Amino acid sequence: MKPLLLLIACMFGITGCATRYVERSADYAERNPETVKTTDTIMEAINDVVVFESSPELKATPLSCLAVFPLTARKEDLRSAESIRSALHAHLAPTGIRLAALQQIDAAIKATDGSGEDSAATVARSIGCDTIMQGEVTDGAARFYGVYSEVRAGATVRIIQASTGAVLWQGSHTAVLRGGGVPFGMVSLAMNVVFAGLNLMGEQGIRVIHDLARRLVLAIPDLAYQAEMLPVAELPVLAKVESVHPQTAYGLLASLESLPADQIAQRLIEELKSNRWSRPHDRVLLSEALIRIDDKQPLGYYEAALARLQLSEPGAALASAQRAVVLEPANADSQFLLGRIHLVANQPKEATEPLLKAVALDGGKGIHLSALGTAYNQMGDYPRAAASFAKVLARDGVNSYALLHGAIAQAGTGANEEAVRMLRRGVILGIAREDPATATRALNILRAMDLAKLMPAGELDVLESKIKALQVS
Repeated sequence: MKPLLLLIACMFGITGCATRYVERSADYAERNPETVKTTDTIMEAINDVVVFESSPELKATPLSCLAVFPLTARKEDLRSAESIRSALHAHLAPTGIRLAALQQIDAAIKATDGSGEDSAATVARSIGCDTIMQGEVTDGAARFYGVYSEVRAGATVRIIQASTGAVLWQGSHTAVLRGGGVPFGMVSLAMNVVFAGLNLMGEQGIRVIHDLARRLVLAIPDLAYQAEMLPVAELPVLAKVESVHPQTAYGLLASLESLPADQIAQRLIEELKSNRWSRPHDRVLLSEALIRIDDKQPLGYYEAALARLQLSEPGAALASAQRAVVLEPANADSQFLLGRIHLVANQPKEATEPLLKAVALDGGKGIHLSALGTAYNQMGDYPRAAASFAKVLARDGVNSYALLHGAIAQAGTGANEEAVRMLRRGVILGIAREDPATATRALNILRAMDLAKLMPAGELDVLESKIKALQVS
């Protein structure tokens, strides 16, 4: 019955819905036992849903380190379990959290010669990290129905405080890549058979595993996923005016009430173009006041969207950004802002169109190309991501963001040697700039993606010792 429902879903074009994140309270399973197993529902089949639960302890005290333990799996899924574990480690690496090396964890597990809770606590003590990630593979199937196919990767993972056994966070997800659909004629039938077959090629299995890992990492609270975060300092800056504002935003609006509408609008435009109002809350007040007076003024919508984004309100920011683009489609900054909001909202596919327009309008500004590369990386379109970051590096060869995330894209295409070259350069740049955080991040990615073995013997140890010297100083 389920394949038939999936084919019907394909017919109505609803298989491409965006990922939904559903947070459940600690007693959700007890209160709703009939809905806990979501993977058998038609909505889970046609929508990408990440179900997760966070403890009050984790929300109060964010993670400082993490050790990704091997996942359990049936014998036929053991290879998938290894790949999912490596992918989780790789997608955690760019966040900057201190990660225990997989090899170090494996050596400690082997030394304990056990696999129970006591063993986990012993391993955690030996590697100096009390928070560990464990879990099991729940799905790793590829299904072919003639004109339709699926490649699936599913897992349930938990973050545990090893010393007490307390579960700090748990999440489950099944990522699915689909090909083909319901045919509407002989030509459509032939094409769907081809697409269904192509969907089962090996690279799709890698992509779906990375989709699974990325979405699970995104669901961990207070763990900023740096591949989706662009430097705030590089956001477009409007004209600066040296001035100290003598009043609050509320006070300014009150002082303007007696003026004609066109004069109020002109004054608000001047204020928003100045640097007098740095607090996002103030800029929301001023920009929304401008919108109320003149709803055809793109600056009001742009500033409202930017301020809402800075307040971590991407949902509210999106509508304003879309309106700004409608009013002024040739404004590269507005197109970029719309794309960036889609990225923050975990909508990389929707982000690509405005980001491509931004790149075309401004001649390929580095920050716009980096955002585009980020969107492609999130979609698993590594060749396009690699090309975008390569354009950034052609103009700015010391751009750390492009080096690190461009390397992830290169590894995704199979160009491991190029990925190693870029990450090595990222480590060296971090050391040269006395920036141990960036250097450590590049080093973590090298290890997480199992690329360190391609470096000359001993070089990794030398680089790590230089990073430690920086951290001590």
